[in-house]
Formats: sequence, C-alpha cells, structure tokens
Amino acid sequence: MLTYYLNTRVATTIRTGMVVLVSWSVLTSKHAPGTSGRGLVVTVLFAICVICSVFWIVMFRLDRAPTAETWALAAAGGFLTGAASGSAAAAFAFVAVVSAGLRSELPVAVPVALVAVLGLSIAAVVYDYSALGVLAYALGLAASALAASTAHQSAARAEQAELLLAQTQRSQEEELRAARLEESARIARDIHDVLAHALAGLTIQLEATRALVEQGADRATVLARVDQAHELAREGLRETRRAVGALRGDGVAVPAALESLVEEFGGAAQLTLDAAPERLEGRPGETVLRVVQEALTNVRKHAPGATVSVTVSAPSHEELVVIVDDVDGSSPAANGLASAGGGFGLKGMHERAQALGGTITAGSSDHGWRVELRLPPPAGEAP
Repeated sequence: MLTYYLNTRVATTIRTGMVVLVSWSVLTSKHAPGTSGRGLVVTVLFAICVICSVFWIVMFRLDRAPTAETWALAAAGGFLTGAASGSAAAAFAFVAVVSAGLRSELPVAVPVALVAVLGLSIAAVVYDYSALGVLAYALGLAASALAASTAHQSAARAEQAELLLAQTQRSQEEELRAARLEESARIARDIHDVLAHALAGLTIQLEATRALVEQGADRATVLARVDQAHELAREGLRETRRAVGALRGDGVAVPAALESLVEEFGGAAQLTLDAAPERLEGRPGETVLRVVQEALTNVRKHAPGATVSVTVSAPSHEELVVIVDDVDGSSPAANGLASAGGGFGLKGMHERAQALGGTITAGSSDHGWRVELRLPPPAGEAP
C-alpha cells in the first residue's frame, strides 16, 4: 500500500519486483504451471494474473474506479492461491483488493474482496484446500479492503482540506484587495475634500484680487485680499495636516472644526449644533465634518454671498441629521468658479454616507439648495 505514496518511478520498480518474486514462487511451487490437468489450470490462471498485473503497474490511477483487470486479478488470484498451494499467489488477490480500496469507498472494495474469496473457495472445493486457510485469507482480504478504503478517505479529506485552504487564501486575498481599494477611495475622498475646500476659497480670493487690480483699487485693498488668500493657504495646510492625522488614526475635534468652518464663511453662515459629543467621534464625526466642508465649498463656488444655515442634530440614541441649507437662494456664480474642482465632491459624500449605512440628498429646496445627511444610530442602540 505504501507504494501508492512513493515517486512514480520508484513505485513502478517496487511493483515490478514484487510481481517477479510472486511469479518465481508460483513457477517453483509444488503445483507449477503445466500443460495438462491442474498444471494447465495453474498456467491459465497465472497468465491472467501476470497480464492483469502488467496493466496494474502501467495504467493504475487513483482517480479511476476499479476496472476490469482489477476484478479479473482478484478472481484469478483467489483461484490460483488454492490451485498453486504453497506459493505466494495470494499476493495477486491482495493487490486487487488494495487497489480497489485505494480507488474508491469500502462498499466498492468489499465486492472485489468477495470475488477473491469466492475464487479461493472454488479452488478449495476442487483441490481440497484447507477451510481454515480460506477463512484466514478471507479475514486478511477484508482487513486489507478496510485499510485501503480508510487510506482513500484520508487522502480525500486531505485533498478537500487543501482545496478549502486554497479557497480561503483566495477569499482572504480578495478581501485584502477590496480593503485596499476601499482605503484608496477613502484617501482620495479626504484629499479631494481638503484640497477642494482650500483651493476653492483661494481661487475666490485670487479672482476678487484680480478684479480689484483691473478696477484700479488702492494698494491697501489689494494687499488685504492677498493677506486673505495667504490665510486661506495656511488654513489649507492646517486642513491637510488634520486629514493626514485622521489617516494616521489621530483624533479630530469635530465640533471645533465645524465652528472653524462656519467662522471662515463669515457672518453669512450660522451653525446649530445639537448632537451628543459621542455621536461626532470616529468615522461618523469625520463624515459630518467632510460633508459640511464640501457643502460650504460648493456654496462658495456656485452661490457666492449666499446665507447658509448648518444644522447638526442627534440625541445619543437617535438618527444623526446634518442639513446645510442655502436659505436665501442666491443665484449661481457667474465668475467661472462653478467649474473649479474635479466633480468628485457629491460622489465622495455619497460614498462616505453609504459606508456608514446612511443616506445623503442634495437638491433644490424652497429657498435655494439643500444638502441633507442622515446616519443611523450606532449598532445596538435603538432609536
């Protein structure tokens, strides 16, 4: 049985040697092959066993069910054991039974063993072979069938375990790939939110400065605009540092950041903050901050001078609602700022909301334009 787990060349050599030794024992036994009577029977059976053994050596495969030569080898080997008593002819029958067991389950190997025992029983009746010998061989063949089938099941389980391991590894690789893509998308959103906010404000100041220069404004007025642009650039750097800190896992004080965003907007923006502090921590807080930032940036771009209302409300165990409302419906910008940016702001807001199981809507309202974000309460907390 061990030859089935060896290198093909080594296993073939061992099997060939075994057939040669068994053949030698038959040829030199008391009832050797002959041309008449019992000798002729031994000759025919021995020829069948040798031919089937050659097929077994050359064509054997574990992934094939027992074939005709296996059954023939079992029957001829069993009969030859009784006809050429005193030889090692029983090895042919054992080879057939073990081969069947290694190829299939026990219910298939047992009939092959029964065929071998039947052949031996017929020989025992014809040639007065010992009944005790028949019983001993029957028990040996049954044990061989059981051992071979057990080895077959173990090999099948090992193969299934390898397949399961390979599938698990592929699944883990896909999960890792999805996580990397999600992380790349999150970083892209953060970069967009920071740069779009800072660069849009800076663009507005530069456009206003250019208009003042073209109108011949005095030096102090122009320098004031330049200073404001400089402050916006510094604020952009601070936002970039905050974004990098968020990516590195550092905490961000969301209420203070919201107040800072509204202050930057000047007196035209009002903030109503009615949310429990714990609801503005972690990813929900970061999402709220980025949505408000993007919405205010869009107001600057599309409706400069508009009055904006920012409302953030969420008791501890209820839905978190963020509303950024252009309350006076200012007309869209006519200075080209509406085309600034890459057009990924709304998409980024939707991705952030969906990642937390929330929703976001943006569209016309009774007064102007409204952005509304809704995030569900934390898991395990009933509203």
